[in-house]
Amino acid sequence: MLFVTTFLALLAIYAFSIEPNLFVVSRHRLNAENATNQNSLQIVQISDLHLKKFNHRTQQIIENVNQLHPDIIVLTGDSIDRANQINEYDRFLSLLDRKIAKYAILGNWEYNSNVDLATLTKIYNNYNCRLLVNESTLYQKGNQSLLITGVDDLVGEPNLAKSLQNIKPHPNHLLLSHSPLYIDEVSTNELKILAEYKPQYMFSGHTHGGQISLFGFAPLLPPRSGNYVSGWYQTNSIRQFKDEMQRLEIFA
Repeated sequence: MLFVTTFLALLAIYAFSIEPNLFVVSRHRLNAENATNQNSLQIVQISDLHLKKFNHRTQQIIENVNQLHPDIIVLTGDSIDRANQINEYDRFLSLLDRKIAKYAILGNWEYNSNVDLATLTKIYNNYNCRLLVNESTLYQKGNQSLLITGVDDLVGEPNLAKSLQNIKPHPNHLLLSHSPLYIDEVSTNELKILAEYKPQYMFSGHTHGGQISLFGFAPLLPPRSGNYVSGWYQTNSIRQFKDEMQRLEIFA
């Protein structure tokens, strides 16, 4: 009994004190068969910061991202846990290279903490970042372009049809959704839209790569994670990546 109690206590300490402060960078090269240094875009995804205060971990993230010199940064939700932390998040964004194009979506904690979305949108705009809530935008760099679609979180009102209204299909298309379960719950109509627009990849966050992961098994996941933990998944003709931060190269 003592062993079980100690084991559970250690798991709780890891899940809620150690795991949230882990910092992992993973690198992935997409469409490598068409890769050249001249036709690539580099993307960094940052997800589930749950920023409570500006500390050494926060500074480490900023330094690593800036050193990667990406073309695009995508922030896939759950950036802060409480509305009164928005000034800390403002400081975080201010230290990222302002020249880098940034795109953000909402997670469940932006809703749970009652963050003022008008204020959050204004802060994003101050730092060359566009908040996409059921919206799409076309990023262009020279001859390279990428259509980026951001849907609302599942605790909000995700609307793929609205996201792509008056938008033409594009050969390079990235879908952003905070919860990976979104793709399993799309309607028949939305499946038709996906078949028409053919986004190649969807980036998500939310699962924390398994709040507790034991040799690949994750006994504890946040609600609305579905069967997703971390890594790549193929579903509904979209390849999903689940991680906290990554550097990607997308080729036309």
